[in-house]
Amino acid sequence: MIRNVMDMNAYYGGLNTAFLEAKKSVWVMNVVPIGTRNMLPLILDQGFAGVLHDWCEPFPTYPRTYDLLHANGLLSHLNSEGCSIINLLFEMDRILRPEGWVVLSDKQGPIEKARALATQIRWEARLSEVSPFLGLSSFFLSGLWLIWYT
Repeated sequence: MIRNVMDMNAYYGGLNTAFLEAKKSVWVMNVVPIGTRNMLPLILDQGFAGVLHDWCEPFPTYPRTYDLLHANGLLSHLNSEGCSIINLLFEMDRILRPEGWVVLSDKQGPIEKARALATQIRWEARLSEVSPFLGLSSFFLSGLWLIWYT
């Protein structure tokens, strides 16, 4: 059962909106990474919870807080900021509950790097196609979805 969700690169709070429209009873923390366009006022104006955060640093929360972590374009942002993807994966592992899910979507290069690192930290990797007609491919890594787009 998914109860607590973090959108690690929230943009306008679209994931939060999607859960509301689907009438899913979840609590979403919308995170706007420092160094991106500050959309936090728009998120807060919608009545959603949200914060600014630098993903080069640990997120201030208790371990094992979230059931689902979602990040669209965050890996590319980390590369541009000079941050380590492996440190992000360790942080995700810290704040994710056992049996939790991670959904990452990004360009192919950062996704392939995340896949290699995820297997090094003992996450099981299985490849599957999600939407090949849309130019998307995905990797399922033991509760971790990695999606790249062209």
